[in-house]
Amino acid sequence: MPHDRVQQLSDQLVAKWTSPKGVELMAAGAAVVGGLLEHGPLTTAEAGRLLGWPPGQVLDRFRAMDFALETDGRGRITGAGVSLDDRRPHTMRLNGLTRYGWCAMDVLMFPLVLKEPSSAVTSRCAATGAPVTLTVTPDGVRDLVPTTAAVTLAPATGADIREVFCDRVDFYADLGLARLAVEQDPELAACPVSDAWTIARRLADLF
Repeated sequence: MPHDRVQQLSDQLVAKWTSPKGVELMAAGAAVVGGLLEHGPLTTAEAGRLLGWPPGQVLDRFRAMDFALETDGRGRITGAGVSLDDRRPHTMRLNGLTRYGWCAMDVLMFPLVLKEPSSAVTSRCAATGAPVTLTVTPDGVRDLVPTTAAVTLAPATGADIREVFCDRVDFYADLGLARLAVEQDPELAACPVSDAWTIARRLADLF
């Protein structure tokens, strides 16, 4: 995909998170992520205390910002970009523990947001299921296997974030496979993992 499409989507992401609603959502999401990392799954009452919101409004207020929080069968909050659900394919090391991301961008970005000196990331190629592994550092990506791995990017507006963005932002074993995904969904763009890390750094710097 032409580089200008990658740049366009990167700029759209920055515009989303620097808009008034985006700033509010980022602050609220960061509070929930902090709670998840410190305490584990959160009841809406616990999340409400962190946010200063009535517990009955927590889930609805996030939904109103097109960011439906992840919950478990008991109604506890288990994810807000960073997830505690071990069924997700994207993993990262945060605070010495394995945690999960809703998408490829999450596992590239959150180690930078949380200033991890290095974070082992594992995922899989969305086309073949083959493993993709790497280490995220403040200076770039190391130990990428396969070295040809790529990421798809998507617009992040128009509906719930997982529907429009996270479920379409994946690792691929190589750029050719990522470009095949773009052919099937022309709203996407494809780029090497190193370029995706640059976008993740740009987003992390907004926190």
